[in-house]
Amino acid sequence: MPLLFSPSDRVVAVVAHPDDAEILFFGTLRRWREAGAEVAVVIVTNGANGVSLTDQADGARLDAWARPAESAVSYEGTGIDLECLDLADGSLQPDRHLISRIEAALVRLECTVLLTHPVHDGRDHQDHHAVSRAALNAAARVPLCTTILHGQPFGPYQSVNPTVLVDITDHIDAKVKALQAHGTQSGRYYLGEPFTRHRAAAAGWDRLPHRAAEGRLFEALVPSLVLLTDSPERRP
Repeated sequence: MPLLFSPSDRVVAVVAHPDDAEILFFGTLRRWREAGAEVAVVIVTNGANGVSLTDQADGARLDAWARPAESAVSYEGTGIDLECLDLADGSLQPDRHLISRIEAALVRLECTVLLTHPVHDGRDHQDHHAVSRAALNAAARVPLCTTILHGQPFGPYQSVNPTVLVDITDHIDAKVKALQAHGTQSGRYYLGEPFTRHRAAAAGWDRLPHRAAEGRLFEALVPSLVLLTDSPERRP
């Protein structure tokens, strides 16, 4: 399925943790911004609990501002806006509180395109599951939102079938650099350059092997809502 990047779009990525948008769709967001669209990333939690048990035992702790500050570095100079709802990570639930916070952000940002975590039954972080369900619920009450896309999960044993590929070949170096900005998460395989480049290549080999053979790299997305004609309520 081709993905159209319209300058009239107002794109909002709603993710659970400060590094999630960079992993799932950094290149896609850059493509939209370069097309002239307004793009914003809404991080639901500050990620302060993102410390392994081993590191915690060694006394490692994170301030609430540390990880959002890393994301700010990731998007510096891109023209992509960033905000954090500053909730605690690790125990999110797709309840009225979370849904209302996300809905308020979508309405305020006049969201026409929502990007968020995938909805699936496979293994994934509990916060990812909660945010994807809450974002879908919230978007149902945002008339301007006519496109919803879900990123491809990066853990093993997942059960999603991406049907949208976005060519991010020109942005792969910037994506690697953006992920490297998350120094508090250093050592996690899914933030490393080898995994990032392999994952971007694998998406092409699976769906577009002729393009992959040319060295093209992709981010894979799953649509759950795509209105192919402009809504009369969308901005001109």
